[in-house]
This record gives sequence, C-alpha cells and structure tokens, in this order.
Amino acid sequence: QEIPKTPDHAPSRTFYLYAVNPLSATRMLLQRCYKTVANLIERRQYETKENKRLLEKSQRIEAIITSMQATGAEESQLQEIEEMITAPERQQLENLKRNVNKLDASEIQVDETIFILESYINSTKSKIP
Repeated sequence: QEIPKTPDHAPSRTFYLYAVNPLSATRMLLQRCYKTVANLIERRQYETKENKRLLEKSQRIEAIITSMQATGAEESQLQEIEEMITAPERQQLENLKRNVNKLDASEIQVDETIFILESYINSTKSKIP
C-alpha cells in the first residue's frame, strides 16, 4: 500500500507499507532448514566415503597401538607403528576430522533452528480457533 506525503506520488516522498505472513515465512525457512540438513548429511557421507581407505588405515593403526599398549610394548615399537601413517596422510586425516566436526556442528545448529521454527508453528496453530 502506498501512502504519499505529497499528491504527486514521488517515490522519495512516499511510504510503502507491506504485510508479511509470519507463518508462511516460517514454513519457508523450515523447508530451507530441512534441505540444509540433508545437504550437510550428504556432504559428511561424501567426505567419509572419499577418505574411507585413510580412515580404515587410521583405525587399524589405533587398534594395533591399543593392543600393544595393553600387552606392555616399548615406546619405540609404538612410535614405529605410529609412523605407518605418513605426514601427508596425517595432514589429510586432520583436515578430514576438522571438516567433519564443522559439518556436525553446523547440523546441530540447524537442528536447533528447526526446533525453534517448529515450536513457533505449533504454538501458532494452537492459538488459531
């Protein structure tokens, strides 16, 4: 709705009023949040799938180290086992863990937003007769 200050309806001297339906805006945001969560999950699965070999190697080495520590192996033996992962692999593994942690944190934040939006929608529904 236009509310002119002067009769000439000049844009610089006119107020423009508009209305927003908060419930439909909330539903739109909720749909985008669901899509975002789906994208985050898909990205995490892609990252872990792409680095599956490296993750399996890291898990095997950690299992070997744990079992050797339980049997009382020497520190030099443990160090030798740890060196089975090369420096570039270690860097790649750290990058992967950092990225997956960021994806997890992002998913948690979006889940909290979804909870708030759904709570708003539910509270609005109960007020409508």
